[in-house]
Amino acid sequence: MITTNKVEHELKYIVSNSRAVDMIGWLSRYCEPDPEYPRGMISSIYYDTLQWKYLDQKLNSFYLKTKVRLRWYSDLHYSCHDDAVFVELKYKIGSRRGKIRVKSTYSGTEIAGMPLEDARLLMIPHILNNKGVIIKDKLLPAFQITYKRFRYIDPYSMSRICFDFDIHSPRVNSIMLPYMNPVMLQTAVFEVKGNESELPSSLYPLTDMGLKKSAFSKYSACYRKLMRRHF
Repeated sequence: MITTNKVEHELKYIVSNSRAVDMIGWLSRYCEPDPEYPRGMISSIYYDTLQWKYLDQKLNSFYLKTKVRLRWYSDLHYSCHDDAVFVELKYKIGSRRGKIRVKSTYSGTEIAGMPLEDARLLMIPHILNNKGVIIKDKLLPAFQITYKRFRYIDPYSMSRICFDFDIHSPRVNSIMLPYMNPVMLQTAVFEVKGNESELPSSLYPLTDMGLKKSAFSKYSACYRKLMRRHF
């Protein structure tokens, strides 16, 4: 007898950030909160070259795309930070995706209070060497992206749901972007992971709130808005 593993699909949708309260109200009523990480705030410092090499890969839809970031977790008020901070390398080769994650030596509290121009942040990508990843590009911390994430389980399809809203960039590296103007995106992101290749029928009511399928990138969207603010 031959058995095959089911393929997990990752579906991404966008919705206006102004509907975040309505989305959370519906999800809290009809879905179950994630038993391990139901809600919190996620922050990432994205790395790139002075010429924005990695961002250019995304904007121009290169076959090979790379993303390097430093990620930590906080409460919804951004007042209490987890100790664990992770260095992550995400890559995409055609349609194949992968991620490598290594724990850093800094705490969330230390990173949250560390200016992006701090020389210690320059060494962070080299932690990936522990996983055999050698980055030849000279990377600098570019800017931070922070957002609130609520996680749920759809009890009908058993899909895992992430709803990210209040996506904003609170600080930048003045070497990469010469002016400091925090920006807030007007877009929220809804992701579904599970066995369904389309939005599960149990979640169809969310389309009435304007849910639309999209390959939205928080990194490129924040960059575009930051550049519009600066110039």
